[in-house]
Amino acid sequence: MRELRSICLGILLVLGAFRLTISHEDQPLSKIAIHKAVFALDDNAYIKASPSILGMKGQNSDWLTVEYNSPNPSVGDWIGVFSPSNFSSSTCPAENPRVYPPLLCSAPIKFQYANYSSPQYKSTGKGSLKLQLINQRSDFSFVLFTNGLLNPKVVAVSNKVTFTNPNAPVYPRLAQGKVWNEMTVTWTSGYGINEAEPFVEWGPKGGDRTYSPAGTLTFGRGSMCGAPARTVGWRDPGYIHTGFLRELWPNAMYTYKLGHRLFNGTYIWSSEYQFKASPYPGQDSLQQVIIFGDMGKDEADGSNEYNNFQRGSLNTTRQLIQDLKNIDIVFHIGDICYANGYISQWDQFTAQIEPIASTVPYMIARFFLWKHGFWWRMRCAG
Repeated sequence: MRELRSICLGILLVLGAFRLTISHEDQPLSKIAIHKAVFALDDNAYIKASPSILGMKGQNSDWLTVEYNSPNPSVGDWIGVFSPSNFSSSTCPAENPRVYPPLLCSAPIKFQYANYSSPQYKSTGKGSLKLQLINQRSDFSFVLFTNGLLNPKVVAVSNKVTFTNPNAPVYPRLAQGKVWNEMTVTWTSGYGINEAEPFVEWGPKGGDRTYSPAGTLTFGRGSMCGAPARTVGWRDPGYIHTGFLRELWPNAMYTYKLGHRLFNGTYIWSSEYQFKASPYPGQDSLQQVIIFGDMGKDEADGSNEYNNFQRGSLNTTRQLIQDLKNIDIVFHIGDICYANGYISQWDQFTAQIEPIASTVPYMIARFFLWKHGFWWRMRCAG
């Protein structure tokens, strides 16, 4: 095999990648003692979200406004976003039949304090938030809590909100295949193989299209190691599909779409994406490689702030998107998104990196450190 002589330009974005991550404190959602929540519904309180239908233009993320009012406001009041919208004890698994399940057993997918953008909330009892939601295969509801995060009380529950098609194929992630002229495409949807056949429609830009079937995987609560992933952090991950695009021409531009053919003959499509195939092995060429680690994730609406430093995650993502025309491949060295057992955060991470991962190969790796005669693996619990 000829020696690969491509010149690699490595841009190292220093995010504390090569150190043990003992300074990251707790996952924000773990600060909420949701299992201690009790109902204290107040007829004079309300919370409502609008619009009730998101993604009307086919987008997989959208903004909405949440308005709320409490007759007894306090600085500890907060808004929780739940998905699925049904979060009562009826959804709690019976892990121990001798113990009554908690009233609520699912952590919110995000939260924010009621006075975040309404500084007069404590005196007026009225407030509003602008929140960004992503398509996560289910509907949403919003809850106004009082009494802080450790002993929360449910004051009001909102109307339900949903995307036009919660099951739609979303968040494609490219990866370099096992051979130089192969690319893999992985995405998430709400369609199992008993409902639809997943595939990729693809071809040279402006040329003929072909179809490649995709495999489907998922996992259940029982495959998680323990709490919180098996308890309050559990959320159905949907279905993960992977298709293989083979015999690519070197340096050629390709376009692709994700598809699902329902058994009633209906086709469900994603948006169209594009990528550039790899160069010839041994070809003298400039390959611009981005290498970074420990990026984490963050919310554009300011919710779920992680230790007051995850803004760097959005800044990094935005810079990569801005420079995307000058990037050939990305290596993200774990840790990845710091989900730490809260499954919903993985959807939010893949949504955050979609503009990058749908266009260039986004390769995930783990970092090992030799210390005191032992291999220490970087913590990669999410």
